[in-house]
Amino acid sequence: MKRKKWYKLDNVGKFYSAIADSEAQKIFRYSATLTDEIDESFLQEALNETIEIYPYFNVNLKKGLFWYYLDETNKIYRVSKENTPICYKIYNNSNDFLYRVNYHKTRINFEISHIVSDGRGSIDFFKTLVSHYIKLRYDLEDVDLSTKSSYSEKAEDSFEKYYKKTEFTSDKVSNVYNYKSKKYKHRTQYLEAHMDSKVMLEYAHKFKATLTSYLVSVLIYSFKDVLSEAELHKTIKIDIPVDLRKYFKSSSSKNYFGLTSVSYTFSSRDDSLEDIIKSINKQLEAKLTKEELIKRVNMMISFERNVICRVVPMFIKNIILNYANKVTSKMSTTCVSNVGRIEFDERVEKYIKNVNVLTSTTDFRVTLCSFKDDLSIGVSSRFKYNEVIKNFFNYFSNQGIDILINVSEVD
Repeated sequence: MKRKKWYKLDNVGKFYSAIADSEAQKIFRYSATLTDEIDESFLQEALNETIEIYPYFNVNLKKGLFWYYLDETNKIYRVSKENTPICYKIYNNSNDFLYRVNYHKTRINFEISHIVSDGRGSIDFFKTLVSHYIKLRYDLEDVDLSTKSSYSEKAEDSFEKYYKKTEFTSDKVSNVYNYKSKKYKHRTQYLEAHMDSKVMLEYAHKFKATLTSYLVSVLIYSFKDVLSEAELHKTIKIDIPVDLRKYFKSSSSKNYFGLTSVSYTFSSRDDSLEDIIKSINKQLEAKLTKEELIKRVNMMISFERNVICRVVPMFIKNIILNYANKVTSKMSTTCVSNVGRIEFDERVEKYIKNVNVLTSTTDFRVTLCSFKDDLSIGVSSRFKYNEVIKNFFNYFSNQGIDILINVSEVD
């Protein structure tokens, strides 16, 4: 039996481990719909081979005196037919895996706790899993399954590598609007929409906007008719996770993202989508720089390194961080996460129909990804009626854009 390793949690992993016992567990779900029904034996073999490449995903969450840590396990995860709700809590105790692999008919599902990795960092695991499966299932040769980074590069804590003490300037926005509607107590509605990415890019370019900027602006625009007269002048604030690997040399499969935000306050109900896009474009241009992104990241690391924070017992840290999570959740209206384009070896791609990304939530969240010419928009919502999301998709439908929508409700 090989010797087990243990891993320190990265900065983000430490935060999410503190709320691991709560209903607010943060989970990403990747799904790939293939051309044929899934063969469980090949999927198990594909997972076993993938774990050999990413052993630090095969871990349990353990409690230390001051922080949690990840302990590599020699146990083998057993894939199965889908038998849990979407993004169902992964962590229950220290013997649990922090990921889940299952299947339903032609779809492979991979779910991962944010404690282990972020959206972009876990894509490589997902791609390797699906690629291995298709190679085995269809007996393909010469499929490139190699990864571009070494073991040490994948396991790197890039937060620590690029940390530099810096002054932090708060961009706190006052009078933030929080969506109000009847909420499910223990139920989440998941919506998966597919649209032609080329068509969507054409619309974005008409406004001289990126796809992310365009979609965020349409989402803000969708609030206009939902706001009451008393709420009209509240600020819509959208958090946007940003992959720091694009700005700092990193191949880490651990968490490595920064959080920026954009905001908009309606001057009247006559504000146009073009008005919003101009504002969002300007904000993103100013904020999406190495200098601005690293400020907030380094502030979080400085908090972690604070002498008092380091010596406080973990159970006290958990109380503080749980409270901080509840407070910060009210400091933005929602979150839009774009994990970008997901590409496979061309011999593998022909067996894949589409790819989708979803995330857990305690309110509502939007996730984006693209595969070939398909743009997938995932919506997770705890609200029984979400007029904003209805307005959001109605906008595209009214533009004559074809939309394929699947909806699931899970307890």
